[in-house]
Amino acid sequence: MSKQWFLESGRISDIAKSKLKFDELAKFHWQYYSELAYQRSKIREQLHASLRERAEPFEFQKWQRTVKYKYSLDPLGMKGSLVDPGGRFNIGEIDPARYPAFPALYLAQTKGTALAEVLGRETTTNGLTPEELALTKSDSITVVSVSGKLEFVFDVRNRNNLSGFINLVKDFKFSKALIVRSHMVGFPLELTRTVNQLGDVMEHRSWRRGPTLYDVPAVSQIFGAIAMDAGIEGLLYKSAITSDPCLVVFPQTFLNSSAWIQLDDPVPSPEVLVRIDSTNFNAFV
Repeated sequence: MSKQWFLESGRISDIAKSKLKFDELAKFHWQYYSELAYQRSKIREQLHASLRERAEPFEFQKWQRTVKYKYSLDPLGMKGSLVDPGGRFNIGEIDPARYPAFPALYLAQTKGTALAEVLGRETTTNGLTPEELALTKSDSITVVSVSGKLEFVFDVRNRNNLSGFINLVKDFKFSKALIVRSHMVGFPLELTRTVNQLGDVMEHRSWRRGPTLYDVPAVSQIFGAIAMDAGIEGLLYKSAITSDPCLVVFPQTFLNSSAWIQLDDPVPSPEVLVRIDSTNFNAFV
């Protein structure tokens, strides 16, 4: 005897109501973003200085870079990071008219973390680690070993590094109109006021929620944009999946720098670019 399952029910009119509700939420999040963006713009140079003063040189050897198979001949390229919604610390093609997209290069200290990050396995099952779970996915991928030397890297993992930045933004205000709209749509207004809150939000697993649902950049993406504009070449952060170190690099800041990144092993074809530095970073951007 066949079974029938009741999935859901509704009226045609509910579709229009849902669309209206979504439009209201999207407008609210755009206003939410805009009010904070305006306040940040008024202290732009101070925000940049707060990051630059905590940036330090960073040298790494045999870190891991994972890309989808179609990018195998361009393992240091960053086109994939621009796909909507972008990466954790770079804004992709969410809405180029409102939020300028910019690319980034993502690396992990270990191969297991690199795989887990790109394949998105976040929990353990039947005793398997996130790294082992990542290997169960059938996606075709390429993993390469990478070394490099950067002049200005900001370490998000050290929450004390965020103190200057937080002191500048913790007292931002919301307009009465936004507060009213917040109550109307049932979405609470939140402002990050401590270094731990900011660091935890930037390293949270659910960073894609805002960009995916409401077409606004995530907090980590906004921070990445500010860091890049400040001339920060890279951000060190903790993997949300394995807690191991990860590094995002902004090669577009290499113009007047001695920074470089290069592949460690021989390449399969002469057309593969093996090094990024101040002379050729545009070829990867």
